[in-house]
Amino acid sequence: MSKQRKKTGPRFVQLFYFMMDSEAWKDLTALERAIYLELTRRYNGTNNGRIGYSARMAAEEFKVSKDTAARALRSLERHGFIVCESRGAFHCKIRHASEYRLTIYHSDIATNYQDKLPTKEFLQWPEIQNTVRPQGRSVPLAGPNGPSNQTVTSNNSPDGTNTGTVKAVSVH
Repeated sequence: MSKQRKKTGPRFVQLFYFMMDSEAWKDLTALERAIYLELTRRYNGTNNGRIGYSARMAAEEFKVSKDTAARALRSLERHGFIVCESRGAFHCKIRHASEYRLTIYHSDIATNYQDKLPTKEFLQWPEIQNTVRPQGRSVPLAGPNGPSNQTVTSNNSPDGTNTGTVKAVSVH
């Protein structure tokens, strides 16, 4: 009598040795690692990029403040383990949790093959630590008569205080 393997079994969280041996993983705090495990636990194999999780949920689950949980989620992003695909909000009794993608797995929301591949950004840490991701579209400066070829400069002092009015300067 031959034994057949079950096609379904109990769910589990998989941690790869190369990920745990990375400098980025070693730099994480215990809370950040725990939150990563919870995000991975919510991944079902078809929802990468749509894993809903909020700082409030993490705060309740790990019995920490909402600010501490939010810092831990941002740290996971900076270290390259997760990418926030959709920022959540909490206003007027409408709750929408942020949606994350785990960089270790392929994306389930990308439309073309190249964007579906796992990015494993944590392997480039700490080089990615000082990069700033674009947060939206870049909008050109518009004057009263439409788009302009000008840029905005400020008169901020080194300590960040404003010492005058912001004026547009012509760029050639």
